[in-house]
Amino acid sequence: MGIRHLRALLEISKTGSFQAAAERMGLTHSAVSMQMKALEEELQTELFDRSRRPPDLNPTGLRLLEKAQEIISLYDSLTEAGSNKDDLSGLLRLGAIPSATTSFLPEALAQLGQKHPRLQVRLESGLSTELTRELLQGKFDCIIITQAQRLDDALKSTALREERLVVIAQKNIENEKISRSKDGDIALLDHLPFVRFNHLTGVGRVIEQHLRNRGTNLREVMELDSLEAIQRMVAKGLGAAIIPESSLEEGSNLLIRPFGKPVATRKVSLVEKHRGQRPDLTSALTEILKDALTTNL
Repeated sequence: MGIRHLRALLEISKTGSFQAAAERMGLTHSAVSMQMKALEEELQTELFDRSRRPPDLNPTGLRLLEKAQEIISLYDSLTEAGSNKDDLSGLLRLGAIPSATTSFLPEALAQLGQKHPRLQVRLESGLSTELTRELLQGKFDCIIITQAQRLDDALKSTALREERLVVIAQKNIENEKISRSKDGDIALLDHLPFVRFNHLTGVGRVIEQHLRNRGTNLREVMELDSLEAIQRMVAKGLGAAIIPESSLEEGSNLLIRPFGKPVATRKVSLVEKHRGQRPDLTSALTEILKDALTTNL
């Protein structure tokens, strides 16, 4: 059994098929199939349900996948053993919500690279719920997400920033008049169809809780995963929405009103395992993020 067999297994799990995994790894479909067949022969067990197309990992394969992720993480850390706090090296596997990747994260990663030029960062964007699940599965060293009310006991968090939530609508005379009325934020949401951010995400749950607390009954017409798409829909007059203020696109010509009195917020945190593979790398990133965000306040 070689590390390449385990990497192939991990890619199949991530991409959902042998063909997609082969393309990601620069191999042929038959090469990946042969690797999986060799792995099954060595372990003397089947790892896939081949009655389905494409084949799915069976329960044995899923159990092996968890161990494979641990082994790959340990293998990748072998070359990093010589790192010290002033000259970190190796690979930091980072997941982040889209709003972080388009706001404060690029500058922080640039600073991290300048301070530790031998350090590599692999960044993937996703929603808070899926990033948290993948962190627990061992895919990431740390993630930047909207802080949930309660984390899994295996995880710990460091607060990075608190962001205001705002109601957005198309800027026109009628909407501006409504927004100036009593509880203008809710009045806008009552008047227009509601374009919702995915209620299963971290910020989606925060928004849902505040709406429930205010006893609203909105006319929902869309539920989207993209904050950028939501702003474009609203700009075209298709409804009103609630988003983090930091996610507003530069130069957007929208009507913007704070949501709630006091203004509702969402907390953005860096989350990692209590017993992570590379606490030195996550600590370095956390330090730079906190310094950068404090400076920009």
